[in-house]
Amino acid sequence: MTLSAPSLADSIADKIDILDNALVVPPPKGDANRSVQKSGVLDADGNFVANSITWRNTNQINLEPPMPAEEDIVELKGSYMFAGPLFGHFGHFLVESICRLWAVEQLRDKIDGVVWVPKFQNRPQHVLGVFKPLNEMLGVDVPLFNLEDPTRVEKLYVPQQGFGMFEMIEGAPEFREFVSRISDHAPAPKGAEKIYISRSQLPPQRGSILGEKILEEKLEAEGYVPFHPQKHNFEEQIEAYRAARYIVSTDCSPLHLAALVGDADQKVACIARRAGNLDEIFARQLKAFQGIDTTTVSGLLRNWIPESDNRPSRVSFGEVDFTVMYERLKEGGFIEETTPWVHLTDDQRKEALAELEVSQKQAFKPFEKR
Repeated sequence: MTLSAPSLADSIADKIDILDNALVVPPPKGDANRSVQKSGVLDADGNFVANSITWRNTNQINLEPPMPAEEDIVELKGSYMFAGPLFGHFGHFLVESICRLWAVEQLRDKIDGVVWVPKFQNRPQHVLGVFKPLNEMLGVDVPLFNLEDPTRVEKLYVPQQGFGMFEMIEGAPEFREFVSRISDHAPAPKGAEKIYISRSQLPPQRGSILGEKILEEKLEAEGYVPFHPQKHNFEEQIEAYRAARYIVSTDCSPLHLAALVGDADQKVACIARRAGNLDEIFARQLKAFQGIDTTTVSGLLRNWIPESDNRPSRVSFGEVDFTVMYERLKEGGFIEETTPWVHLTDDQRKEALAELEVSQKQAFKPFEKR
């Protein structure tokens, strides 16, 4: 069977498989956290259900699982909706674990709940517990389950993925409609008018931009309040993103949440801290979901990577040209300063790298493309 990523350009309202006695198969217990897992849905005859594939562009993140041994299968009576893999990673949850929730409203009176499978078998019930409150704030108020064992479900609805990363970031019409209803359930706006979504106080092994504290100081002088999402629960994060009229951020996971709960009257700027045009991808999401014209800032000069690494990764620090940041933020109406910002001096760069060596517990080197 040749499989290909689904198109999200047109309606997917009828792209829901209805199966009797289908098998929901999670990744094996004890297996590693692989980028691609063998998991998903098999129909009563053992055939892999294409709608249970979650795609990342043209790449599957789950492959056909083997038929489980009969003695390993548990039974689940009733009717449920399959939602795909449940990620513990915040950003992937917000893009790939919610990608089928567009169908909940359509199926609400037909299902007893929603089932995921773990992205991998690491404290799956803890992961479910972490994200359950956020699901409720997104309007998903049906019972939720994360299935650790191969499970035969009496009746299973398997919607097509309606949203995803990269070329799937605008979502299908039904997913955009789901997003438009989130404000009916989300916490009320509460917080500062201007915020900078900061990464400066994240724990080690999390990348950002070099000299971020300098950027914070410049934005604070313009009335921005640094906002550290990891220090706030989901309710407080949503309150802050709904209240802010000006949001400046690097390309990072919290912008996915801001795109779900924001509104067209907000001004958002996204600073690219790594290669891959992620600032443009966030801009597409914000435009599709909320009608926001995002100011993108693409001024990456180089990547600083751990000395033991050989390429940029999620722990890299991007050196972004402060002069370009100033010009783009000024053009977008985010700052009023009339004196252009000057890029990091050699001494500032050395100081920032020395601070990184302490905070990240490792030294960094510039990445040179060969």
